[in-house]
Amino acid sequence: MFFENSKKIANDFLQSIVFLDDEAFKNSESQHAFDASEISKAFAKEKKVCAVYNPKTSSDINDFVEIAKKADVVILDWKILITEEVTPETAEDDAPAEEPRGQYTLSIIQDLIKPENAALKLIIIYTGEDILDDITDGIAAICSSQGTFIKSACELSFGNIRILIRAKSNNAEIDNRFTQRPHLQDKVLSYADLPSFVLEEFTKMTAGLLSDFALLALTTVRDNSYKILHWFSKDLDAAYMGHKVVLPVQNDAEELLPKLFGDTIVDLLLYNEIHKKSDINLTDWLNEKITENDVPITNKQGNVINPQVKYKRDIELLKNLVFSTEKNVEKRFENQFKTLVTDKKQREGYLEYLLKNTTTLFENENNKRLEIDRKFAILTHHKSLFMPKTIVPKLTLGTVIRSSKNQSNYYICIQQRCDSVRLKRDEERKFLFLPLVSTTDKFHIITPEGVKLKLDKESYSIKTIKFKCNRDEGEIRGSLENTKYFFKENYDNGDKFEWILDLKDLHSQRIVTNYVSSLSRIGLDESEWLRMAGGN
Repeated sequence: MFFENSKKIANDFLQSIVFLDDEAFKNSESQHAFDASEISKAFAKEKKVCAVYNPKTSSDINDFVEIAKKADVVILDWKILITEEVTPETAEDDAPAEEPRGQYTLSIIQDLIKPENAALKLIIIYTGEDILDDITDGIAAICSSQGTFIKSACELSFGNIRILIRAKSNNAEIDNRFTQRPHLQDKVLSYADLPSFVLEEFTKMTAGLLSDFALLALTTVRDNSYKILHWFSKDLDAAYMGHKVVLPVQNDAEELLPKLFGDTIVDLLLYNEIHKKSDINLTDWLNEKITENDVPITNKQGNVINPQVKYKRDIELLKNLVFSTEKNVEKRFENQFKTLVTDKKQREGYLEYLLKNTTTLFENENNKRLEIDRKFAILTHHKSLFMPKTIVPKLTLGTVIRSSKNQSNYYICIQQRCDSVRLKRDEERKFLFLPLVSTTDKFHIITPEGVKLKLDKESYSIKTIKFKCNRDEGEIRGSLENTKYFFKENYDNGDKFEWILDLKDLHSQRIVTNYVSSLSRIGLDESEWLRMAGGN
């Protein structure tokens, strides 16, 4: 049921499917034939935009790559014969060139799986060839270092990209090609089956609570784009310009726009209650994803007390926890486990461990649990997740840096944004930082590499570092060295600090607020009898 709900969400999201086939728009009865009209009709019935390209030259292949980057699903022929560009020197020899097997298809795949292009995408090799195993090997040979492949399934994966190899079927003779290779018989697809196959396989990539929410959100934004454009209308340009000219610092007007647009998207999603639609699937997710098993009792450190003492982790237990109305979290867990772990001391130790490691209830594999906990924490805290590689980091509130002289020393910038900008070129300015200590215990921030950092919040721990503005933009920007960015301290023989991440705005502001609160503590000598009597 959960997968079916995910399929509906994926179906609403999916819009564009593009085909590349050198046999398109040709009348042919061969196994390589491709009926563009029938394909278009099949996808039109499913309300999908379908485009079919028949390349004539290598430049057509290059143009198609740019289109494929924007499509949700890309479907490619394997053997493509094209006519090279005609020049005076080659005018007598402009017949279609015999293509080395898969040359152009492999080139397209290599482009699409580059890190800078690797969007969520399903790629299907839809071929008249009967060498599906060899095609899988061919793709794996040039891309195996970047992904994984399952030869028996004719499937390869590269991060957010899946590649499937399937055979065309347009007559009975072709369907019988794999009678001697039964493992490939289910790899034959007719035109009519292609739309449902695409949806099924795309859903396998996206079926999940968070990914379903993201697809719902993206679909909602797309469906309401006319409302967004109505409020971000060209008719408001004069009002925007009027706002800009009365600001003390006029560049603040440009900085308002992304914040305003972001708030608009958040408001749109909240009013459409996208988050509630996602919650509906929680029961289905539990029913589909959770395998009941016996779980040993551990102490508060997570060490098994006695391998023979176990309780059954079943779906009913998890539902009771997920849908509990008890607001006191400790009581919520106590209510569920008091009959499962009867020894009070053992139960208290186990619940202390469990409350800090609740993901263990939903994920059995310990290494995987630690990894997804880390990734979820990064998602909720890191602002720089979506920073393009072309953007140079700047020093501002929430920037985390690491010393080059002592790489165990991390710092977080607590300089307010208004004091981090509008600097003159070559102007010196001191920035405020709080130290971050690497720890294996309680921590506040985790780096992309998984280093756990704890704030040193003592009032006397604050550190100032002086930098010189190196840009006309009026900000302290990092300098690229190899693949990393550094901020150079403006002292003789000064340190340089590696940029690690930018924290989300509210998390950064909370750190500043908590630190300022610690400065307002009042220490005085008074009568202890009077202080205790007043509860001070």
